[in-house]
Amino acid sequence: MRIYKPTYRDRDGQVCKCAKFYTEVRTADGRVLRLPGFENQRLTESLGRNVQRLIDCRASGEILPQDTAKWVETLPHQTARVLTRWGLLQGHTLAAGTPLSQHITDWRADLLARGNTEKHANLSAGRVKRLTESCGFKFYGDLSAAKVQQELAGCREDAADGEGNTVRGMGIKTSNYYLRDLKSFCRWMMHERRATSNPVEYLDAINAGADIRVQRRALSTKDMRKLLDAARTGPERCGIDGPQRALIYELAATTGLRVSELASLTAGSFCLGESPSVTINAAYAKNRRQDTLPLRADMAGLLRAFLAAEVPGTKAFPKLNNRDSADMLKADLQAAGLPYDLDGKTFDFHALRHQFISDLAAAGVHPKTAQQLARHSTITLTMDNYTHVFRGDLDKAIDALPNWRTAESQSLQAAGTTDTPIGENVLAHSWALSGIESKNSVEPDGVLAMQGKREENPLSMRQSCVLQRDSDTGRSGIRTHESRICNPLP
Repeated sequence: MRIYKPTYRDRDGQVCKCAKFYTEVRTADGRVLRLPGFENQRLTESLGRNVQRLIDCRASGEILPQDTAKWVETLPHQTARVLTRWGLLQGHTLAAGTPLSQHITDWRADLLARGNTEKHANLSAGRVKRLTESCGFKFYGDLSAAKVQQELAGCREDAADGEGNTVRGMGIKTSNYYLRDLKSFCRWMMHERRATSNPVEYLDAINAGADIRVQRRALSTKDMRKLLDAARTGPERCGIDGPQRALIYELAATTGLRVSELASLTAGSFCLGESPSVTINAAYAKNRRQDTLPLRADMAGLLRAFLAAEVPGTKAFPKLNNRDSADMLKADLQAAGLPYDLDGKTFDFHALRHQFISDLAAAGVHPKTAQQLARHSTITLTMDNYTHVFRGDLDKAIDALPNWRTAESQSLQAAGTTDTPIGENVLAHSWALSGIESKNSVEPDGVLAMQGKREENPLSMRQSCVLQRDSDTGRSGIRTHESRICNPLP
């Protein structure tokens, strides 16, 4: 190995030395390789020793020592490219020397190239970047599953700010989203041959069923009318006038569209003819599918008047956005005299989607139909998370239960056996169920005398029974059926 400063001639023909030192190493086959180093001689000497060690390991087939492997991961990108060109580093090793921020930028570009929306690409790349930076990872080789798990666990814990107020930690669902995006990024690194392993592959998401950070509710029909009236007559909010806000709320509550889907609609998204409908573009739908939903006739009439002067390509609701929708609805709720938060359950803009599904359930719509209209992947999500039962429905359900005491007394009174012994009550009740109108009496010898009109079919006599009076107690009872009595020969 040799360290030196090469010379060159400037424009005046003077011989000058380079500012940087160069290192010269020799391979096993006798090739001489020259690599630019640093202005500091000691750093250049260290570079030369590591390169020579790398050459020796490649020639002997040995595994790189841990300190040499760590040095390779921290190489400047330009130096790593030169070593790769010489055959001393493999492609994935070159990628390991590239900062994580550059890999994340390339991954974001790949997400956009595969048809994802810019919002989704920015959100996913931002999560991975924030998580890796908070863990202190600079290169892909720094990734540690244990460190990621500890960092996410710390983010989920509540903390206190400078004023002593409690700041709620990250929700379990959000934590799972961060882990999902990081695992997706690592899989992409392997597919692109930039890495040979996925260090976070074995980490599993946490069950978020018990951690519902926001619980929503649905309004009664009366309260929903109050909200729409308050919005319609209210002042402009977030750049949207009152009648347009009322139309947006009603459209969301009758179609289940999310705020981002509503904001993406254009005048051409609506078909307001004989079978009115609205079409959601796949790029803005949560399930990434283009869906067409039916519209009510009265809703179509309102939209027809609202969009009469608009060309198909213009936005239907240009001022609507996800950022201001919650504040806009909260102000209209306050104007209507309705609480935003009631018993820990809020009514934000997404609650209008809950309103849509809950009203379908209250109207008796089949759950499978409600699932299709909600565009949910499972019926469990529709019924458990989005369907809310109104208090009035609970009262109606209780009132629909049968009154067994009233039914029993009515049937016994109809048979005229209110004060008769137990055996005679049972017989009279059997007659009442079979539709036989008769008058019964018990003869002294205990054989039942049946009077009245009977069916001529002998099989109907199976409905009868024989009573027997106990000679010791004088009490009547039912004797076991005798087939010769119940079915006499013709």
